[in-house]
Amino acid sequence: MTAHFRNLLVTWVLLLVLLAAEFGASFLPLARSARPLILIPVVLMVAAVGTMFMQVGRGPTIVRLFAVAALLWLSALLGLGILDPMTRIEYHVQDASRK
Repeated sequence: MTAHFRNLLVTWVLLLVLLAAEFGASFLPLARSARPLILIPVVLMVAAVGTMFMQVGRGPTIVRLFAVAALLWLSALLGLGILDPMTRIEYHVQDASRK
Protein backbone atom coordinates (compact mmCIF):
# COMPACT_ATOMS: atom_id res chain seq x y z
CA MET A 1 0.00 0.00 0.00
CA THR A 2 1.50 3.34 -0.97
CA ALA A 3 1.85 6.21 1.48
CA HIS A 4 -0.57 8.39 -0.51
CA PHE A 5 -3.27 5.71 -0.50
CA ARG A 6 -2.72 5.12 3.21
CA ASN A 7 -3.15 8.87 3.89
CA LEU A 8 -6.39 8.91 1.91
CA LEU A 9 -7.66 5.86 3.78
CA VAL A 10 -6.80 7.39 7.16
CA THR A 11 -8.54 10.61 6.15
CA TRP A 12 -11.63 8.70 5.03
CA VAL A 13 -11.75 6.81 8.34
CA LEU A 14 -11.31 10.12 10.20
CA LEU A 15 -14.25 11.59 8.27
CA LEU A 16 -16.39 8.57 9.17
CA VAL A 17 -15.45 8.89 12.86
CA LEU A 18 -16.28 12.60 12.80
CA LEU A 19 -19.58 11.83 11.08
CA ALA A 20 -20.41 9.29 13.79
CA ALA A 21 -19.49 11.83 16.47
CA GLU A 22 -21.74 14.46 14.90
CA PHE A 23 -24.57 11.98 14.47
CA GLY A 24 -24.24 10.83 18.08
CA ALA A 25 -24.08 14.41 19.35
CA SER A 26 -27.31 15.22 17.54
CA PHE A 27 -29.17 12.90 19.91
CA LEU A 28 -27.82 14.56 23.07
CA PRO A 29 -30.30 16.76 24.93
CA LEU A 30 -28.29 19.96 24.57
CA ALA A 31 -29.39 23.35 25.79
CA ARG A 32 -30.11 25.91 23.12
CA SER A 33 -26.89 27.78 23.90
CA ALA A 34 -24.81 24.59 23.54
CA ARG A 35 -26.11 23.57 20.10
CA PRO A 36 -23.25 25.24 18.22
CA LEU A 37 -20.96 22.61 19.76
CA ILE A 38 -22.37 20.21 17.17
CA LEU A 39 -20.49 22.29 14.57
CA ILE A 40 -17.09 21.25 15.93
CA PRO A 41 -17.00 17.93 14.01
CA VAL A 42 -18.16 19.77 10.88
CA VAL A 43 -15.28 22.24 11.08
CA LEU A 44 -12.86 19.36 11.60
CA MET A 45 -14.35 17.56 8.59
CA VAL A 46 -13.88 20.63 6.40
CA ALA A 47 -10.29 20.95 7.61
CA ALA A 48 -9.61 17.28 6.87
CA VAL A 49 -11.09 17.55 3.39
CA GLY A 50 -9.11 20.71 2.68
CA THR A 51 -5.75 19.49 3.91
CA MET A 52 -5.82 15.85 2.85
CA PHE A 53 -8.16 15.47 -0.14
CA MET A 54 -7.79 18.92 -1.70
CA GLN A 55 -4.18 19.42 -0.53
CA VAL A 56 -4.61 23.15 -0.08
CA GLY A 57 -0.99 23.67 0.95
CA ARG A 58 0.44 22.35 -2.32
CA GLY A 59 0.34 23.75 -5.81
CA PRO A 60 0.63 27.22 -7.32
CA THR A 61 -0.91 30.26 -5.70
CA ILE A 62 -3.97 30.30 -7.97
CA VAL A 63 -4.73 26.69 -7.11
CA ARG A 64 -4.51 27.48 -3.40
CA LEU A 65 -6.77 30.50 -3.90
CA PHE A 66 -9.44 28.41 -5.60
CA ALA A 67 -9.09 25.66 -2.99
CA VAL A 68 -9.56 28.15 -0.15
CA ALA A 69 -12.58 29.61 -1.96
CA ALA A 70 -14.02 26.11 -2.32
CA LEU A 71 -13.47 25.48 1.40
CA LEU A 72 -15.20 28.73 2.21
CA TRP A 73 -18.13 27.75 0.00
CA LEU A 74 -18.24 24.26 1.54
CA SER A 75 -18.28 25.67 5.06
CA ALA A 76 -21.03 28.14 4.09
CA LEU A 77 -23.17 25.33 2.68
CA LEU A 78 -22.61 23.15 5.74
CA GLY A 79 -23.38 26.09 8.00
CA LEU A 80 -26.62 26.84 6.17
CA GLY A 81 -27.53 23.16 6.17
CA ILE A 82 -27.19 22.88 9.92
CA LEU A 83 -28.83 26.24 10.59
CA ASP A 84 -32.37 24.92 10.12
CA PRO A 85 -32.17 22.05 12.64
CA MET A 86 -30.40 24.28 15.15
CA THR A 87 -33.00 27.05 15.03
CA ARG A 88 -36.19 25.07 14.49
CA ILE A 89 -38.90 25.63 17.08
CA GLU A 90 -41.88 23.36 17.42
CA TYR A 91 -45.14 25.20 17.90
CA HIS A 92 -47.96 23.21 19.44
CA VAL A 93 -51.19 24.06 17.64
CA GLN A 94 -54.60 23.21 19.03
CA ASP A 95 -56.45 20.67 16.94
CA ALA A 96 -59.23 22.43 14.95
CA SER A 97 -61.57 19.41 15.07
CA ARG A 98 -61.90 19.57 18.88
CA LYS A 99 -63.71 22.92 18.97
